[in-house]
Amino acid sequence: MQKKLIALAVAGLVSAPAFAQSNVTIYGVADAAVGFGGHGDNDFSGVVNGVLSGSRIGFKGTEDLGNGLKAVFTLEQGFDIGNGAEHVDGSQFSRQAFVGLAGSFGTVALGRQYAPGYFFNYDATAAASVGPQSILSNSGGMSITPNNRARWDNSVTYTGSFSGLTARAIYSMNASELATDPDDDDAYGLGLDYSNGPLTVGGVYQVIQNNAEDQEEWGIGAGYNFGVVQVLGSYQSVDGLGFANGAEADLWQVGVIVPVGAAGKVHLAYGEYDRDDLNNAGAESYSIAYTHALSKRTTAYVAYNNTENESGVGRFNAPGVTGTGLGDDADIFAVGVRHTF
Repeated sequence: MQKKLIALAVAGLVSAPAFAQSNVTIYGVADAAVGFGGHGDNDFSGVVNGVLSGSRIGFKGTEDLGNGLKAVFTLEQGFDIGNGAEHVDGSQFSRQAFVGLAGSFGTVALGRQYAPGYFFNYDATAAASVGPQSILSNSGGMSITPNNRARWDNSVTYTGSFSGLTARAIYSMNASELATDPDDDDAYGLGLDYSNGPLTVGGVYQVIQNNAEDQEEWGIGAGYNFGVVQVLGSYQSVDGLGFANGAEADLWQVGVIVPVGAAGKVHLAYGEYDRDDLNNAGAESYSIAYTHALSKRTTAYVAYNNTENESGVGRFNAPGVTGTGLGDDADIFAVGVRHTF
């Protein structure tokens, strides 16, 4: 018995350095609000999931391989905090699922990952689901969006940061959720973001291939923090929207963030989505919100969004709100809390 204990102790000492070089972190977001709104005559009241940030739970880890090289992975699942349902029905780790290698050169990873358009965030509402850029890009069928269209399956990515410049590239093979033709359904994208003190600027380019017509998109954005106010704005355009020849649209938005004391911020944003090939098929959206940091990980908020559909469409809706009435306004008022862990 004593020999077995000694052998186990020696084995533990030998293996200890290997365990010390790797780690796994459990993290997540729990974000919920009470919301009241509607689309035309279709009223809504209830719990709204993920107003500031999508609710999620994830696992990420690294292992030191020596010589500055690390193995990395992330597995992340989104969920609706109102009912516990999966982010995407029947899908586990639907937000992210990848493994890769990282070093001084950057990170190369394989799996379901964010396209560069997910990080295209020159938005005064910080990519919140009640923000004009999120609502208009998502409802307008764009892949440059902080929503599910910017998560690409079967992808290879590169991310590198050098002296304030961050470069992101992706190539997605057999991206079945993005295109309708299995013989021509790859996608690729490139994004560049530069940050230097109060200034941030960036651009992104993405293509989703399809045999009939590729969906091609690009966007530019910038922001400047004057201290008493931060100004942000962006413009993005798409050609071949929905893989239809000649279908073109653009989206612009601008906003400000005004600090209130040490913990509060007022967010104002306005955006417009226009279809170049169709009349009366666009929308306008504006948001006003107040966020208050109760701690480093907990934020209370109150927000209002109004989205006005032009007479030919009814699909642009605020989060939690449903309806398809042509030309009807959609709006929502939400009071909630976000906790990160």
